[in-house]
Amino acid sequence: MIDVSEIMTPRHSLVIIGPDATVAEARRTMAAHAIRHLPITDGDGRLLGLVSQTDLLVAGDGAARPLAEIMVREVDTIDERSNLRHAAMLMFRRKRSCLPVLRDGQLSGIITDSDFLGVAIALMEQLEAAEPEAEDTDSDLEARVEPAS
Repeated sequence: MIDVSEIMTPRHSLVIIGPDATVAEARRTMAAHAIRHLPITDGDGRLLGLVSQTDLLVAGDGAARPLAEIMVREVDTIDERSNLRHAAMLMFRRKRSCLPVLRDGQLSGIITDSDFLGVAIALMEQLEAAEPEAEDTDSDLEARVEPAS
């Protein structure tokens, strides 16, 4: 089985922000990095919450508001050693577009719906590569079939 750690974005590549950052800072950060989710951590790197693009849209004109006021605090998470299918089912059933990934209670990465799209594309490419070439087209078959007498 494939573990979450094999397709997640690891912590060293994550863009992380603190709870005192403002909505405006979060918007700029997301735009600059072309991302849709920002994990929010404390000074020790503990996950405090999560802010998504949707959360920032709902915040409206509150650009000066700290993220601590709008972040989602009760975040679904998954362990990095968890089975990838389990993560997919959790995201699907709870309608989540991402899951922060933990190892021993510490943020170790994030897995998103885009990561799963990447897996789906890779699987489709493998299937297409494994399919036998269609040597006979329908018109070729029709030309070889003799009419019944």
